Amino acid sequence: MPGVDAATSSSKMNSTVSPTPETTEYPLALIVGYVILYAVFFTVAFFGNIMALLTCYRKYRSSRSILLCYISSLAAADLLFAILSTIDVSYFFLKEWPGGNGLCKIQGTLIEISYTASILTLVAISHERSRSVRSTSLARNRSVAQRTIVIKILWIVAIVVCAPLFYGYATKEENGKQLCLNTTWGDSGRQTYYMLQAVLIFVCPLMYMIWAHWKILRVLQTHIRNTAGMGSVESKQHKVTKMLAVVTLVFFCCWSPFIIIRALRYFYVYEGNEVWRLTQLIIFGNSAANPILYCFYSAQFRRSFKDILRCKFSLKTPKRRKTRTGTNSTFAYNVKHNSVRRVAEIEGLKDSAHNSSSTAFP
Repeated sequence: MPGVDAATSSSKMNSTVSPTPETTEYPLALIVGYVILYAVFFTVAFFGNIMALLTCYRKYRSSRSILLCYISSLAAADLLFAILSTIDVSYFFLKEWPGGNGLCKIQGTLIEISYTASILTLVAISHERSRSVRSTSLARNRSVAQRTIVIKILWIVAIVVCAPLFYGYATKEENGKQLCLNTTWGDSGRQTYYMLQAVLIFVCPLMYMIWAHWKILRVLQTHIRNTAGMGSVESKQHKVTKMLAVVTLVFFCCWSPFIIIRALRYFYVYEGNEVWRLTQLIIFGNSAANPILYCFYSAQFRRSFKDILRCKFSLKTPKRRKTRTGTNSTFAYNVKHNSVRRVAEIEGLKDSAHNSSSTAFP
């Protein structure tokens, strides 16, 4: 990531001398492997997240699920990160910044915004799921329009938090090569900012999400025990919760090594390059992992992916079959009789459509 390479300086910790260009020569096999993995990650991340956005848009027109809005926010952040990462890869191979000072500032700031927006979105998802599972009536009392304000706010917060980086990043010529570095703040400024970011935008959200998902799973398990088994609604709720928990787990598994190594580099505890580059490749892979997880857990995504491959995908809302009660059902159940048990299940599904954690997504 641009700016982050400022930590490659071999100067002492109390020095603000500009870092020298990276001169490490990597083995050919390592470079080839890096290129292949990055090409796979970028392809999956780019097309997968576009598919996720199209699918969420199409489904949202009929279900109005707040969960789809959050998934769209996460997909947008992943797509932005994937596009911006191409400049980092060029930087890696050229060993020289491929653009000017303006691109250095914009790219360095936007890539941090995409990371911050991703983690804030995961926090918002965990909070919304926790509220909806514990009290569906409370969730229904808030309109979708009111709840989508949260998404706008979290992106604004991400922009505000990362805005100082626009000042910090700048190009500088070293040994005849132009580099994009974050040296404007000096060592103490960088160390203070990134440590605060690691604690407030990584560790604290991690602690909250672990607590939220633990509470969600406890409530669902209690409900399943009390109802003597897992019905169709509970099964879908459990599947959505499991998908979001896995997405959160993958995010932290991919980003934790990078956050740790970056902190060590800024404090000059570790100044190597091989592990550093590996952590960067892993966070690129996180943007590709999410669309795969959506498809693995969601039949809707799998159908949309097949439609795109067959050139049959359409943004038009698919027609919904009506139940015998005369209203559109959230899920396409084939109601074959009018038993009390079946009607009660349909009513429960209709309620869940207004829930912030609508399971129309899977």
